[in-house]
Amino acid sequence: MIEPRRLLLLLLAAALGLASWTASRPASPSAPALLAQLTLPTAAPGPAVSGLTVQGLYVTAPIVLDGDTLFRIGAPINPPITQLPIAIRVANVQTALAQLLVESGSGARSTPVFDPQTLRVHVKRVGDVAVLEAVDSRHPDPLALITVTTADARSNGTNVDALAAQWQATLQSAVIRALELRQPAVEKRSLQQIVNVSIALVVITALMALVLRLLWQRIERLEQELSERSAVAAAETPLAPEAPSAASRRRRFFALSLRNLQPSRRLTLYTAVAELLLWGTLLAWISAVTWSLSLFAETTPLAQSIERAALGVATTIIIAGLLNRILDIAINRAAAAWRVRRSSSSDDRARLLLRIPTIAQTVAGAKTFALVFFAVLTICGQIGVPIGSVVTIGGLAAIALSLAAQNFVRDFLNGFLVLYEDHYVVGDLVTINAFSGTVELLTLRMVQIRDASGDLITIPHSSVVNVVNQSRNWSRVDFRVPVDPGADVPKAVDIVRTQIQTLASEGNWAHDIGTPLEWIGIDALSKDGIVVRASIKTAPLRQFEVRRQINERVRSAFAQAGIAFGAPLPP
Repeated sequence: MIEPRRLLLLLLAAALGLASWTASRPASPSAPALLAQLTLPTAAPGPAVSGLTVQGLYVTAPIVLDGDTLFRIGAPINPPITQLPIAIRVANVQTALAQLLVESGSGARSTPVFDPQTLRVHVKRVGDVAVLEAVDSRHPDPLALITVTTADARSNGTNVDALAAQWQATLQSAVIRALELRQPAVEKRSLQQIVNVSIALVVITALMALVLRLLWQRIERLEQELSERSAVAAAETPLAPEAPSAASRRRRFFALSLRNLQPSRRLTLYTAVAELLLWGTLLAWISAVTWSLSLFAETTPLAQSIERAALGVATTIIIAGLLNRILDIAINRAAAAWRVRRSSSSDDRARLLLRIPTIAQTVAGAKTFALVFFAVLTICGQIGVPIGSVVTIGGLAAIALSLAAQNFVRDFLNGFLVLYEDHYVVGDLVTINAFSGTVELLTLRMVQIRDASGDLITIPHSSVVNVVNQSRNWSRVDFRVPVDPGADVPKAVDIVRTQIQTLASEGNWAHDIGTPLEWIGIDALSKDGIVVRASIKTAPLRQFEVRRQINERVRSAFAQAGIAFGAPLPP
């Protein structure tokens, strides 16, 4: 029983072989076989040929065997009427090559008619042209494959003899390999190799899946840990009251940021390793499939198409992804090295704890954009889109965008200046224009802040008019308390001073209050009350909790001393 695929290939090869044999037979005993490629038998136009290119005064076309381009034949752009069109020559050569690969038998027993062990390609010089002929032990009569003409030699930049020798070596190796691929023993061995490689890949994939599962579990734990620490950090901000337990465990905002760095670095490393294993396994499967298809003559063109297009695109994407992760690790290491460098003061070192993650995040985003841009250009080149045209179009688009969206360009320029001049970073408490809150996200284009009511506000850098940073290096409590005009005002001042100094001397608050009293005194006089005012320097973002503690202690001390409060202060 003949398999349908084998029967179809056999019929196609027989038809092509018959046409080649008819075209290559001499018209008379004295007429050489090469006239079939040099003489125009009819005035009918030739078939369409793909892959035609123009080289100077010549047009060239590819000769393909099993998807591989062996060489290119040439012809003048305006050939004489006595010469075959290049399309007819290509058809004749492809027909002769198909005749070489004709198989006899059916099913698994089919074998090529020509013997790959004894097949040889000879060069026969006839006048000013050379004919390449194939012979083997089963076919002593030579089969004409191709005529090497002067046009071929000139289009390839050489002479007829040198080109004939080059094509002879190329044809012999390519035809022998094509015949060997069609041998039943070779096909059986190839199938066994595919089975062995598939089993090995399945085992490796199972191991990779186990490793990936362990990595993903660690990644989830690290993400949960970072989320918990972020929640603790949010509890320590002035936007929400701080729980007593959190206050006793974590007292300084910058110390918390320092402890967050190590889990972030480990999370980046684990994510990079997981993606490396995932993409590596995918690339291994694509390579294995391509290699398997290349072992059989019928699927070799498909394998080459995958190798040229899909495999190249996949490799570009994988390399871009790996580079992205590797550069993420490098950026984190550089940030860690910058963090531990010596600074001129403790304020500068504390500020670095906030600046470094913000700058690293922004640099990482710009790096990702650049990698994606170059990866897209590479993929365009792989699929046949001219890179020069893409760059030109991109340049014109950039000019159009810069003219049509100038605010967008200003956003990036202003964002760069914000980072360079250290206006604010993620974690700062700021007032931008009329909005106040904590900076949650900072990019080169915009800043996002979370206000006291929980609303997330997005502000483009080009829209920023003025910025008030309330947590740069240190903060201040501007403490004011109204006292009744009839009360003992000096005693009220002493009570305020004593309560502030007592708070600053306690261990839980010693790190939060830098200078207990910058100054203190009577700030305003009126018939409704006297305002006692004091200035206290605190750690960044701790001024609100310090103010609440002072309010509570002063209220209790005033009640015990019998000092009444004055009229409420205007907001």
